[in-house]
Amino acid sequence: MLSKKASLEISIQAIVIVVLAMTLLGLGLGFIKGMFGKIGGITESTFGKIEEQLQRDLVNSNEKLVFSQSKVSIERGKETLLGWGIRNEGTSEMDYWVEFGPIKYPNTANNPGLNNMNGGTGDWFIFKYSPNGAPNLPYSVDAADQQVERVNLRVPKNADPGLYLIEMAVYEGTGVTDKYATADIFITVT
Repeated sequence: MLSKKASLEISIQAIVIVVLAMTLLGLGLGFIKGMFGKIGGITESTFGKIEEQLQRDLVNSNEKLVFSQSKVSIERGKETLLGWGIRNEGTSEMDYWVEFGPIKYPNTANNPGLNNMNGGTGDWFIFKYSPNGAPNLPYSVDAADQQVERVNLRVPKNADPGLYLIEMAVYEGTGVTDKYATADIFITVT
C-alpha cells in the first residue's frame, strides 16, 4: 500500500505532465495556425505585386490585354499564380469571357489536358470559365476602364516536358465571333 506522501507525489507529477502536455499542444496548434496564415498572406501579397505590374503595363502600353508573364517555366505537377489585365477602350461596359487554347506543344501521343485547359479541377488554367459565354458572362469591365484578374496555372503531373505555346483569347459577348484581344504565353514544362 502506498503511503499518503507517495500518492501525493504521483498526483503532483500527473498534474505537471498534463499541464506540460496542454502547453505543448497549444504552442503546436498556434505554430501551425501561424504557418497557414502566412501562406495565405504570401498569396495575397504575390498577387498584389502582379496586379501592380499589370496596371503599369496597361497604362504604359497600347495593348488591350496583358498577361503577367509571357514566358513561364514550371515543373510538372506544380502550380503558380498569374494574372491578366484588360482595358476597355469602348464607351459602354464590356461583358466578356476568356479561353486558353494550345497552339503548339510537344508532339507526343500522351499529352493530357490539352483539349481541356480551362476552368476545372483537372485543367491547366483555373479561373472563372464559361464556354462561349454561356449561360452568363463571368467578367465585365466598365467603359474606358481597366481590370485585373487572377488565374492559377497548374501543370498536370503527367504532362509531356517541352515548350507549349498557349493563346489566351478574350471574347466580347457570347460566342466566339467577337474576339476582343489575344495574348500568347510560352510555357516551358520540365
